[in-house]
Amino acid sequence: MIRVRRIAAAFMGFVVLATSAFASYTVVPGRSEPQQLRWKDGMVRIAVSKSLSEQTGAIKSGSDIAVAIRNSLLLWENAADIKFTIEATDARNVSPSGVAGDGVSLITIAASPENVLLFTKDPMAESARTRVFYNRRGFITEADIVLNPYQQFSTDGTAGTFDLEATLTHEIGHLLGLRHSSVLGAIMSEGIARNAGGVVASDRRIDLSDADVTAARELYGFVDDVSECCSSISGKITQAPSKTPPKALSVWAEDNTNGRVVAQAETSPDGTYRLGGLSAGLYTIFWQNLDRSNSTHLGDLGTVRLSDNEDRTVNGKVAGTSHDLALSFMGLDSQLADTAILIRNAREYTVYLGGRDFELNDLRIEFNSPYFRAIPGSIKRHDLGEKLSAVSFLLEVDEEVPSGVYSLFLTGNDGILAAMVGGLKVPVRPNL
Repeated sequence: MIRVRRIAAAFMGFVVLATSAFASYTVVPGRSEPQQLRWKDGMVRIAVSKSLSEQTGAIKSGSDIAVAIRNSLLLWENAADIKFTIEATDARNVSPSGVAGDGVSLITIAASPENVLLFTKDPMAESARTRVFYNRRGFITEADIVLNPYQQFSTDGTAGTFDLEATLTHEIGHLLGLRHSSVLGAIMSEGIARNAGGVVASDRRIDLSDADVTAARELYGFVDDVSECCSSISGKITQAPSKTPPKALSVWAEDNTNGRVVAQAETSPDGTYRLGGLSAGLYTIFWQNLDRSNSTHLGDLGTVRLSDNEDRTVNGKVAGTSHDLALSFMGLDSQLADTAILIRNAREYTVYLGGRDFELNDLRIEFNSPYFRAIPGSIKRHDLGEKLSAVSFLLEVDEEVPSGVYSLFLTGNDGILAAMVGGLKVPVRPNL
């Protein structure tokens, strides 16, 4: 499911803007969901409803729907040991909630009562929804994707529409059993922005982040011409005793050679986590509380070197936070949003950060990557009132930066204070 949230508030030339799609998915039957859902084998049959080709206004006329579907499936096929078959169907309706569906995994945009029922709570709040059926062993038996017929989609970047290929790629991730990622630049991130005007064709290219790829390989594996995937890092994070229940944490790995975010997972209620689908390499493991609107709780578990097909255990104990700082938004051009910012061909950007209690005199902006640098002396504070703190700074980007997603860290004399995980996205550059 992709849920749309709008937050617009002007503060002395600033705009806090989150016009994005928020995604989750519905699993049935309604019982406790297993930690990981997946298809039993590597072949999934997809039935594409003819409703997608009907001229209803939901999909912009002239959009290349077939290419969008094919590309979105191919991205996942190239990432993991999974294959799809596609067929056309006259079927239009999502399977009703229950013990089992009809066994057909459908993609539809029909405005039928059965489909519209998924969006009745707020018809304009979601751009798509995926209903997943699974058996007692945790194997997916069916997954239906419903594009919201009240929203607008396109394949040419039309401003104000949702990119059809990006939406389908995200929902197919749910169809495969993937959950949301707290990596802002991942295709499985909860927030996917609407198309903005003036975006060139190369920037509309849809790609999976490393975190998306490792999540898929954790479920389905991957075999190439050289070796069989994959390695993993797992463990348990123990939180200091508290009067409140332990907070859910996001745990992620960054490649020490370039700083790219390569994997992310959430802790289970008992504090355990697992980062799978990894290649051999040297990684730093970070953790942060999931709710970035409250005071940030963040740290690292150290550095781990992985060999091929190796499983390593990394445990940690964490204490409570001693500050109220929270980092929730970032953006360009005096705009703040809760999605990643796109790093194109420019070598310098004015980046804005928003949150709470940015009043520390020792506030610094740092990166776990040699390709990014905050220009010294460029941090400026902006007075947006009591509810929102904001700063801006000049970001310098090395022209050799590899494609991928990278994190931004706020630090102080007490160490790391907050992070926007995968908040900087460098797209794959077209071959010249």
